[in-house]
Amino acid sequence: MQVYLPNLVIATGQGAMLPILVYAARNLHASPAIATAVVAINGFGTMAFDLPAGRIVARLGEWKAAWIAAALMCLGLVGCIVADSWWFLALAVFVQAAGWSVWSLVRLTHLSRVAPVHARGRALAFFGGVTRAGNVIGPFFFVLVASRNHTRMAFVIYLIAVLVGFVWLVLARDRTDEAAATIRAERIRPLQVLQEHRNELAVSGVAAFGISLLRGSRTAIIPLWAAHIGLDSSQAATLFAYSSVVDLALFYPAGIASDRWGRRADALPCILLLAIGHVLVPFTHVYLTLFLAALVLGVGNGLGSGIVMTLGADLAPDNGRASFLAVWRLISDGGTSIGPLVDSGVVAVATISLAGPVVGGLGFITAAVVAIWLREPDHFAEAKLDRRPGGITQPPAR
Repeated sequence: MQVYLPNLVIATGQGAMLPILVYAARNLHASPAIATAVVAINGFGTMAFDLPAGRIVARLGEWKAAWIAAALMCLGLVGCIVADSWWFLALAVFVQAAGWSVWSLVRLTHLSRVAPVHARGRALAFFGGVTRAGNVIGPFFFVLVASRNHTRMAFVIYLIAVLVGFVWLVLARDRTDEAAATIRAERIRPLQVLQEHRNELAVSGVAAFGISLLRGSRTAIIPLWAAHIGLDSSQAATLFAYSSVVDLALFYPAGIASDRWGRRADALPCILLLAIGHVLVPFTHVYLTLFLAALVLGVGNGLGSGIVMTLGADLAPDNGRASFLAVWRLISDGGTSIGPLVDSGVVAVATISLAGPVVGGLGFITAAVVAIWLREPDHFAEAKLDRRPGGITQPPAR
């Protein structure tokens, strides 16, 4: 619980912020394309800090890195609160995203270290589900406490959540695991990681990048299209919240499916429904129809709960784990940041109505790669042997 509950609190703050970033930028006189780019910067800041985060965790250990993460998030959110121009807001969003990068790597490194391989899908799906729970609670909380279009309140909620969540982590941390959490790990250069794992990353990395691209676009396309058809920020936040309710309801079944039937059983439905949801968005013109498209996106996202983290944990070596996972997060966060950038680029050079279908098309390409080339972890093959007559029945150790 010392892993999940602090993350729930912080994810609640992030959930309050994500749906209103477009509106916050628009309130500071940003164009629709620039406002979408500000959403992309949230992902880009996370991606840009993934490799430095790996060095921080490897050099200082999980515990000290968590302090750095909290400091960066707080600094960035204070900047968001006082921002008086869209470029200052973008800079502050970048800083808080860097803090989120360190925080996420600390939590992922811990879980991939302590979760047994036969239960890893469920452990990481539950972790993803906690983040989704925050995405549900956050928008509703914003609607409850903020007046219409009072976007700065979302950043205040997030700042308070970071402070509360980090204090909770400090008070509830597992003292018996403190030695492992503070140990310095061997630092391995990113190019060495890419060289040693190039075959696995060529497929699993494409899957992680594509899923993250669809998810990153989802956080931009719903509020962007909502603003386009005349909905206000509270309505957009409510859409995102209900989409996240569906998302949240599916996280544990997704983890069971991943452990029982394999990673492909999680990844394919996730990618296909996210792609279909994007294609449906430009065909919506009122709140109700956009609500239905948002639900499709929520179901797709929920069916893939924890899948990107699980794919990375499956590949992560015991030696140099933090360095490998930093590279893995760079790949997945690259997709998260590029998704809104694709939306922004299509809006800038063509029309907003094409943004969803273009991203959806990229999703269908990703689905084909996963269906044809994604390999399951070794323990699935071993488990099949174990179920043969005379075989052992215990889940294999890594």
